[in-house]
Amino acid sequence: MPTIVSATTLPSLSIRTKLLLLVASVVLIPGAVYGLVAVVSSRAALARATGLQLVGEAQNAADRLATALRSERDALTSAAHQDVMREIRIGDLDKRISSFLASLQRGCAACVDLMALDGRGRVVAASQPALIGRVTEAPTGAALIEGPFDDPEYGRPTLRLTAPIADPEAPATALGTLVALLDWERVTAITERTRTNLGRAGIDADVLVLDEHATVVGGAARPAGQWQRGDTVRLTVWSGPESAPAAGVDNAAGVLLGRVRLPDDLPAWTVLVAEPLSEAFAPVRRMAGILGGALGLTLVLALAAALAAARRATRPLAELTAAALEVGRGAPVPTVTVRTGDEIGALAAAFNRMASDLGRAERRLADAAKFAFVGELAAGVAHEVRTPLGVLRSATQLLERTLHAPDEESRELLHMLRDEVDRIERVVSGLLELGRPRELRLESAPLGQILWRAADLVGVQARERAITIVRHPCDPDPRVTCDPELIYQLVLNLLVNAVQILPAGGRVELALLPPHDGGAAFEVRDDGPGIPADLRASLFQPFATRREGGIGLGLTFVQRVVLEHHGRLTVTDGPTGGTVFRIELALAEDTP
Repeated sequence: MPTIVSATTLPSLSIRTKLLLLVASVVLIPGAVYGLVAVVSSRAALARATGLQLVGEAQNAADRLATALRSERDALTSAAHQDVMREIRIGDLDKRISSFLASLQRGCAACVDLMALDGRGRVVAASQPALIGRVTEAPTGAALIEGPFDDPEYGRPTLRLTAPIADPEAPATALGTLVALLDWERVTAITERTRTNLGRAGIDADVLVLDEHATVVGGAARPAGQWQRGDTVRLTVWSGPESAPAAGVDNAAGVLLGRVRLPDDLPAWTVLVAEPLSEAFAPVRRMAGILGGALGLTLVLALAAALAAARRATRPLAELTAAALEVGRGAPVPTVTVRTGDEIGALAAAFNRMASDLGRAERRLADAAKFAFVGELAAGVAHEVRTPLGVLRSATQLLERTLHAPDEESRELLHMLRDEVDRIERVVSGLLELGRPRELRLESAPLGQILWRAADLVGVQARERAITIVRHPCDPDPRVTCDPELIYQLVLNLLVNAVQILPAGGRVELALLPPHDGGAAFEVRDDGPGIPADLRASLFQPFATRREGGIGLGLTFVQRVVLEHHGRLTVTDGPTGGTVFRIELALAEDTP
């Protein structure tokens, strides 16, 4: 069996909290999305722009390195074709060649040593005389660039260039090999200049030279860089060797890269320029911080505005809640101030209408209870009083017939006794009429016809008292849903009361008003003395009357009929004196 969870057990949030959460989500979610898009887009754009710059610097370094290597290679090849190199055929130590090599070494800043080897690999001439006579392995044939090698003798890495020494009589035959040992650090000094240029542009990057095995063989590395000479660079951004310049982001290595391969006539080396992502994307992080700060400031301002709006919105709700609690405790229904014209203002206005309707309903209940009491009272009076009244009336009539010559005083007393018995009979009849339950016979009826019918009946009595009844019809005659007979008796009561209260020459107006808001109304106006202030509060109470001889049940009957028809009865003072009774009834559905 499913468990029913009470609303009181569920977590509840106030409207103010919900509004603040809504504003926070409206600000944060789009702001976060837009910020993320901006950061990603900026990161991609910065990666492209910086990558192109890194590739450009790598290209410049590769071009300069290629130029230097080619220059040294061409110079060595040219020296190998000098005439002085022919003397290597003697096969003995040659001072002329050594002197020539020494002069070449002095003119080459990067040259560490120059050697001439015969066909057996023996050094027959050298820029350093101590090397003469040594036997070393040196390739013969085409010019080569090899290395770099860690040479303990020189205490630095060296690059070896070789060029064949051709036989002038047989150019296809090599007499020996000319070998140049270059200072590798001097050769790759151009990478340090490249790194310096990047530093001036605000880029702290490694400028590395990699061999065909992706091993760092030289370059200018950052002091705290992750790759030093001899390390193998393992990247995931490129799959396999490529000859075209390229840029990319390697998230695994945490670097932004630009690479360029040396031309094919040179060793299969690659110039790699690598900038850490933390440095490359620092502007993006700063922009993200600015966006985050702006988003936070926007959120604070939005929450402040939402809090002010929430307070303004919840204040009338709090007043409505307090008013509803007052009603629940049975206090008089309060009126809530309508502060705005929006939905909350409409709610406050609806509460005020409900409070007004509730007040009328309470009064109707009280009146219904009063009428119920009157009915019970009337039944009791009819049961207990009517029989004695009949006995008194019969006794009075018998006394009047049996007394042959009653004196004047006796006759007056008997007449007074009969009149009082008749008056009590009228009171009892009025109470019975007022308290007797009667089922409404509702139908659609023209209101004007009912009014003029009652005016015709009262007109005779009005003319006898010199009272004028003025009619104000309405065209067309509105049709209302009512019990015509009860409304007729209601109008009779109001007209009779007005005629009896007015002095001779008085004026009564019976006005039928145009339909409005689904209802029709009529007014009974008189120019009499008005209703005394002490009588106004109890005007519709039983036995409350302002004229001599009245029993005070007519207006109580009028109020009961209006309540039974769910209409509205108001009593106001006339503009020039007198009293205005206004009755409002619901229009019939067949009203055109």
